[in-house]
Amino acid sequence: MNSSNDNTRHPNPRRRFLQSAAGLATVIVLPQALLGCGGGSDNDDDGPLRLAVLSDIHLYDSTQLGSSTELDAYLLQDRKMIKESVEIFDAALAAIVADKPDALLISGDLTKDGERVNHELLAARLQTLRAKGIRVFVIPGNHDVANPDAKDFRTVPATAAAQADAATFATIYANCGYGNAIARDPASLSYVAEVGDGVWLFAIDSCRYAESASPSAPITAGRVRAATLSWLQTWLAKAKERGVVALGSMHHGLIEHFPGQSTFFPEYLVEDRQNLAAAFAAAGLTVVFTGHYHAQDIVRASYGGVTVHDVETGSTVTAPSPYRLATVDRAARTLAIESGTVTATTGHPQDFVAWSRDYLETGLETLVTALLTSAPYSVPAPTAAALVPLIVPAMVAHYAGDEKLTDAGVAATLQAMAQSSDAMTAMLGGFVLGLWSDPQPGDNTLAITL
Repeated sequence: MNSSNDNTRHPNPRRRFLQSAAGLATVIVLPQALLGCGGGSDNDDDGPLRLAVLSDIHLYDSTQLGSSTELDAYLLQDRKMIKESVEIFDAALAAIVADKPDALLISGDLTKDGERVNHELLAARLQTLRAKGIRVFVIPGNHDVANPDAKDFRTVPATAAAQADAATFATIYANCGYGNAIARDPASLSYVAEVGDGVWLFAIDSCRYAESASPSAPITAGRVRAATLSWLQTWLAKAKERGVVALGSMHHGLIEHFPGQSTFFPEYLVEDRQNLAAAFAAAGLTVVFTGHYHAQDIVRASYGGVTVHDVETGSTVTAPSPYRLATVDRAARTLAIESGTVTATTGHPQDFVAWSRDYLETGLETLVTALLTSAPYSVPAPTAAALVPLIVPAMVAHYAGDEKLTDAGVAATLQAMAQSSDAMTAMLGGFVLGLWSDPQPGDNTLAITL
């Protein structure tokens, strides 16, 4: 697979424009050909299978790695709620446990920057779910493996923290997919696992940590190698032969989530995405849970007459801190998706919703201003000040899902910008309109017939 950004590294793409999420209910009717019986799982009947989904939790153990002025400076450039990540994750887990799912899927970016101590903390937290009978399946994100940005902030300047390489990652998460897989891909950290009777999870490693022995910065962009795709197709063929429901989990986006995403943020979409999605469609993988962009957003596209859904789940460390609950009804042949958000944490028992939204909006105002006034945009400060109130609400709305621009005045302003003869003005107007555009299906409440 080839792409114009094959060798592009993006050390801090969040400085450009950020992300997040929210959500509520979706129903996906699965093709009858994909349904059937299987065996060997904890859920070995034809009743509903309940799955919880999280993404981009970016866990950071400040008790082990510290909190310094250098970490504060980092967070000014990347406004994730890193310091609150553990308590937000604990709140999300509590909500998920209350819904009694059979399994939890986490689609990557498990840690701040792949620090081994953070992986170990997460694995310990996940063990409590397994003790309650909830199986867990993880896949790495671009932050998680062999990341040179792993740091210990107990001193200034920060020092390098122990990282997790691919082998260590699989060992730490042996109880979260890697030790109980039906099959492991020898070329990546991808695997196939049975999450319920007749339901297989295709956990797809789309990260590029193995492309350099000692990268100066982690590679944000994603790729599914040819060898991994061939391996996936072999096992998808086995699933189809056995009448098994195939569900996917992958960190990078498979389908463009808003007009212009592939232009402005190509590193958030997997390389050669259209050919990859077509290959998945032909092989029977029609639903893939993704993350990476921190937005709660569902998109679909047709490939060779087969519709594929990219179900992106937002980040717990970016407001509104969402999670999903999915029910596979094997008798009705549906996948029903509901979503919720974290509403309280130990640090913010009463005001988390308002506090986290203000954290996001304030951070975005600072970051967007810095972006607009810097190269290549170099917008004059007064112009940037006028643009920020147009850009930030669009970003926040996209993170929450089901975005809709109802302010006629703002809409007229953006349309005029998009039609401007000035290339920079037209580009910015088109970008913001693209964020407000929400391609079908809906992100939160929806019934889909395939």
